[in-house]
Amino acid sequence: MTKIDFLLSGANIIISLLDLKQQLLTGTRNSNSYFAKHKNVERVPLGRSSKEFRESPGSDEFYINPLLRVNTPDPGVTRLVDGSGWALVSTTNNASRADNSSAFPIYFSKDLVNWQLQSWVFTPTNWPVWAYGSMWAPELHHVNGRYIVYFTGANRNEILNCGAAVALTSDPFGAYEDIGQPLVVDESAIAGALDPHYFKDPVTKKHYLLWKEDNPLALQTSVINIRELKPEGTSFDGDSRTILRSNLSGERLVVEAPWMMYKDGYYYLFYSSGWFHEAKYHMRVAKGKRALGPFIKRNLPVLDNDWEKLSKGENSTFLGPGHASVVSMGDDWWVIYHAWVYGRVDKEPGRQLLLDKILWQSGWPIVGSPSVSWQHKPEVNRLKL
Repeated sequence: MTKIDFLLSGANIIISLLDLKQQLLTGTRNSNSYFAKHKNVERVPLGRSSKEFRESPGSDEFYINPLLRVNTPDPGVTRLVDGSGWALVSTTNNASRADNSSAFPIYFSKDLVNWQLQSWVFTPTNWPVWAYGSMWAPELHHVNGRYIVYFTGANRNEILNCGAAVALTSDPFGAYEDIGQPLVVDESAIAGALDPHYFKDPVTKKHYLLWKEDNPLALQTSVINIRELKPEGTSFDGDSRTILRSNLSGERLVVEAPWMMYKDGYYYLFYSSGWFHEAKYHMRVAKGKRALGPFIKRNLPVLDNDWEKLSKGENSTFLGPGHASVVSMGDDWWVIYHAWVYGRVDKEPGRQLLLDKILWQSGWPIVGSPSVSWQHKPEVNRLKL
């Protein structure tokens, strides 16, 4: 058994204990937003991006989830600087140096709905010298004139590190070269550092990297850290600091997959909670007035299971939605994320790619649960360049 497998086995024990605790406190396991003092809290109505259609509306102005029926975990999406569309990179399960695998497929889309595979970030010919496996949670960003892929990889000792690979040309689908060593290493963490996210502050113009790690000395299973990057995007300026900790019951001891956005004077820090291989994985948000915090969390998730259907034993189509990218389309925000198929959690066909529009409620972003009917596609022709 590898170290990663051992940690996941331990996570399964924790999941069982958390479910038991929730059952004792609330009388149900069917929620991610229950607290003992909020047992009878009124639930937020589920938002939808448009009028729902049960049958195909017969127009290319609509889409229906999933966008991709193949395993596409941890999607990282960026708009291309030439305005031609978007690129998406995703986790590659079981890729390793020993197997001569390729890692991190790169997809292209003109409309955020239809995606075509173009290339891979790493092949056996350009595999990072320090990484041996666990090639997870990549993101592709354009940083000061060049494309950079930030990603997670495990070293020889199975400690997770955050790395960076730079495009050798202006082509986001072309060749990449790893910078030769991890960008973030934390030997004091049990699992290591993972889920890197790049953010450029539109107010200060500073560049930041966010990532998740555990803090065993403080008995914290997960925290999100931030550190300023130098403008070239592959080295740091200053020390890191923790801006988010797992401290809500509904988070199930996990905060991960950070993604930061800015709107109307507030920084919105989206993140996922629960354990990625369980049905209760979901997406949350915190907001603050500065990129470095402090942040205030909302108790209710942004994106969660359809617990109303699940409590009745009905098929909800998707389970465990999370690890998302948030994309701005003019004044609108869209969330691109993964979810398991109902009845197939942690099984084939894996985590599929979904898209939904973000709505706003009392100054907070909200989606509800994954849409399972036809929705209006993003209006690309109204995109503000």
